[in-house]
Amino acid sequence: MENVWPMTEGGGRFFKWPSADEQENWFASLNATGHKAMRIYVLSVAHPSDKACGRQTHVLAPTQYDDMPSLNEEAMVVYDRMISLADKYQIRLILPFIDHWSWWGGKKELADFYQEDENALYDTTSKTYRAYQHIIHQVINRKNTITGRYYYQEKAIMAWETGNELKASTAEFVAKTAALIKALAPQHLVVDGNYLSILPSSLEDPNVDIISNHFYSVNGNNKPQTIIDNLSAIEGKKAYMVGEFGLLPIKEMTQIMDTVVDAQVDGHKASGAFIWGMRGRRHDGGFYWHYEGDSGYTSYHLPGFAEGDDNEELAVISLVRRSQARMNGLDNPEPLSVPTPPTLRPIFQNRKINWLGSPTGRTYRIERRKGNNLSWEVIAPDITDGIKDFDPAHDALFIDTSTLEAGVTYHYRVIAKNESGESAPSNTQSITIVEAAPDRFVSVVDGQFYRYGAPYYFTGTNYWYGPLLGATEAGKKRLTQELDQLKQYGITNLRVLVGAEGSVGNAVIKPALQPEQGKYNTDLLKGLDVLIAEMDKRDMVAVLYMNNNWIWSGGYSQYLSWNGYGPVPNPFDAENEWQDYMDYAAQYYSCLACVEAYHDHVKFIMGRTNTVSGKHYRDDATIMSWQLANEPRIFIPENKAAYRHWLHSSASLISDLAPNQLVSTGSEGAAGSLNSPTLFAQMHQHPDIDYLTMHAWPKNWSWFDPKNPEASLVVSIDNARDYIATHSELATLLNKPIVLSEFGFPRDDESLSPDSSVTYRNRFYQAILDTLLESKNANKVFAGINFWAFGGMGVANSDDDGIWQAGDDYLGDPAQEPQGLNTVFSTDVSTLKLVEQMGKQL
Repeated sequence: MENVWPMTEGGGRFFKWPSADEQENWFASLNATGHKAMRIYVLSVAHPSDKACGRQTHVLAPTQYDDMPSLNEEAMVVYDRMISLADKYQIRLILPFIDHWSWWGGKKELADFYQEDENALYDTTSKTYRAYQHIIHQVINRKNTITGRYYYQEKAIMAWETGNELKASTAEFVAKTAALIKALAPQHLVVDGNYLSILPSSLEDPNVDIISNHFYSVNGNNKPQTIIDNLSAIEGKKAYMVGEFGLLPIKEMTQIMDTVVDAQVDGHKASGAFIWGMRGRRHDGGFYWHYEGDSGYTSYHLPGFAEGDDNEELAVISLVRRSQARMNGLDNPEPLSVPTPPTLRPIFQNRKINWLGSPTGRTYRIERRKGNNLSWEVIAPDITDGIKDFDPAHDALFIDTSTLEAGVTYHYRVIAKNESGESAPSNTQSITIVEAAPDRFVSVVDGQFYRYGAPYYFTGTNYWYGPLLGATEAGKKRLTQELDQLKQYGITNLRVLVGAEGSVGNAVIKPALQPEQGKYNTDLLKGLDVLIAEMDKRDMVAVLYMNNNWIWSGGYSQYLSWNGYGPVPNPFDAENEWQDYMDYAAQYYSCLACVEAYHDHVKFIMGRTNTVSGKHYRDDATIMSWQLANEPRIFIPENKAAYRHWLHSSASLISDLAPNQLVSTGSEGAAGSLNSPTLFAQMHQHPDIDYLTMHAWPKNWSWFDPKNPEASLVVSIDNARDYIATHSELATLLNKPIVLSEFGFPRDDESLSPDSSVTYRNRFYQAILDTLLESKNANKVFAGINFWAFGGMGVANSDDDGIWQAGDDYLGDPAQEPQGLNTVFSTDVSTLKLVEQMGKQL
């Protein structure tokens, strides 16, 4: 009696096909809670954006304009399994073919294959309608790879529906489609998928068996009277069902459902109703969740959980089960069956415990035993798997935080419970507790980095866009692959932008962590959580910078704009010069409201608890350092006092908030200090600034001339080594380590193609790496590098001349720079090998 999606979509908000045990768990849940039928969502239709977001569909685009669409075999095997399980659990299926709506891929996307209007579906002479017929042929004549039966032979299929909410259905469209379905599957029923009205012709059509309607408040029909009106119009000529209704308070849903069960018009009653909508359990724990637009309602879950009280979930599930019973001539539903055992998933050193729940399980008892001891200890008596918005990629149903003995093996199991009893124990999972690692926090002792009790010299990279990847499902796949590659090459120190501000203009990366001052994009916050947690798994460390001197992430200029300093003079617009921008940004340190807002931002981020790992940011050894900003510049002599105050007050704030983590300013060195090494040192002579940073940009600083690469490379290397030496001497005087936290070099001939050579880049990189090794071998303060920048598997959009556009892959080059110029791609193996070899020597 519910509309459900997990059988085809596999999850409300993120695409993936459901696993076999997710599907089976769902059908077992339906069967155990008295359901007889299930209406699923439509076959999805391909869209050009699918590749970018990693989405698959059931219906694939034709390879040539006049060809017919084909079915995606991977998707259809999942469909096969759905039908097989429906048969096993005695659930009858109603299967719609095409959608009125576009978000899942419907009639518009089908018509787009042939450059026709979206309503061409209803024109039975159109190419779109011919493609629609072809899809029906393919589906009904498909041989199920699991049962061995053709779909037209499957008893689990109760009915085929012409489509979902096909508002503009015509008599000819329905008649021709219903006749085709009946000719192909004479044992199955046909539902007219028309919406909001009843076609008189369908009442007389011998091939139409069921009339359906959907009730929603936006249409003004979400009320019991609609049932009476529909039954009156149908006059018993066809079976009638409410195909969808819901998104209402329980009182109003009860009125509609009671009318479905009890109301008669001239002796004719409704055959059933489907509440919208349901989601099933996830393979690795919890449930899929879906938010129904701006309605305030979410999906429902079987057998119902108190965690869904804001959605009245228990009351809705009770209404469904009570209505089922009344339709079967009973006053009340049968009690839930005793749960079957849940399936416990593997447990690792973080001791996160997740399981695939029992179809009728409401709560769970977690037990643990030590070594060869035969007795089990209860460590959690009542844990739910109905946690709202639970995502096993980030969350855990339970974490065992007990103090356990190193070297000892511990065993875990889970028992499901409900009002009828408890299940047999789940399978057992075991872990052996490893010895606690030495202190993972990076510290500074007497001018030297230490980690794990030993001097710490490192090769790292800039990976500013990491949180943006972590914010999306498709991005996470790229993120984990790129982190694995970096780890493979020994690149384990990543310098990362916490997030952008505003995202105003073409030169600014998008989306913004702070779209408005003090307002945060929660997806991007979670993206940062994901990045840090994934780095933690790989024993990497992060340097997180909180602000930016430059426009490419909003930064200073955005704070000024927010606080009344007028429009930002974007230096990438023809009417503005770079000096205009720098004069504007120079006001930042004296803008008290800007600095206060920035400090509020610092407190907010550093006070965050990682939603993936459960660790407080300030307590997470994965975070090596907080940087105040990217390349904070003094700009003008008059700024010295304000700059110093901002630098020192911000460093002290961070040091107080996170005493176990380091503070650095993010400065590029003398280049950001009015070209004065002495001024740079003076500004950094503060106890809460733990180490120094410097940057080197041969091309930007006019050391390297791409038109004269051989000679200017020598100049670039000499100047870079001198710059490092000068700043290392200052760091020695201050008794602080120093890091070259940015250096970049273009590809040969300034090419943007990842296929181009990087001969001069590699020679420059090698010189920098050799300088670092010399420092390490002499136990000096120059302790690490972060090259600019890793772009991994990203691909520049060749159609835009290297200009980044929203939706393009993120590369190492920010939005205002030619995409690919300074990026080190995954395919730049020669460069990555240089860094790898140096890392081994360090």
